[in-house]
Amino acid sequence: MSETVFIIRAAVASYIVGAIPFSYIFAKLFKGEDITKIGSGNPGATNVYRLYGAGLGIPVLLLDVAKGYFPAYLANRTDLAAVLVPVAVLAVILGHDFSPFLKFKGGKGVAASVGIFLFLAPAPTLIVIMIFTAVTTIFKFVSFGSVMASLSFPFIAYFMGNREYTILSIIVAVLIIFQHRSNLKRLWYGKEKRSV
Repeated sequence: MSETVFIIRAAVASYIVGAIPFSYIFAKLFKGEDITKIGSGNPGATNVYRLYGAGLGIPVLLLDVAKGYFPAYLANRTDLAAVLVPVAVLAVILGHDFSPFLKFKGGKGVAASVGIFLFLAPAPTLIVIMIFTAVTTIFKFVSFGSVMASLSFPFIAYFMGNREYTILSIIVAVLIIFQHRSNLKRLWYGKEKRSV
């Protein structure tokens, strides 16, 4: 198998893993409801947590984190890690954000990104999780906390020595912010509902 074919297959596999809609599956399996039609309508762990509590929200969150962590881990173990890691990472997030199982709709990509960078840059990621927690606690908006954490990560990773992931983290941050565009618009006009 040529390197190009291997990379393409890995990208497709990562995309499919990222596209698995755990929030939708859990809501259907345990509550018989379509998560895309209730609550915020967003098929992500936050919506599951708000609607059904920690019993379903936490497992969905952990699975979304895992589907970011393991593709990054496996890609890093190959001889093509320099190319395959960013390819797999972006494929996972794009799969999560634009899932073919949900008519190419999806979540915000935050949990999957946390999983990815918990492997690639654990120390900066833990700091960013603390930033997210602090911002969300103070302002009561998960969306605002997610955006601020995404914006801060490239700088924190760079200054903590994880400079090889600076460009990748910037791209991921742009994707996360893009997925939050409707939230940002509502925040601007004061129409965003408090999340916590």
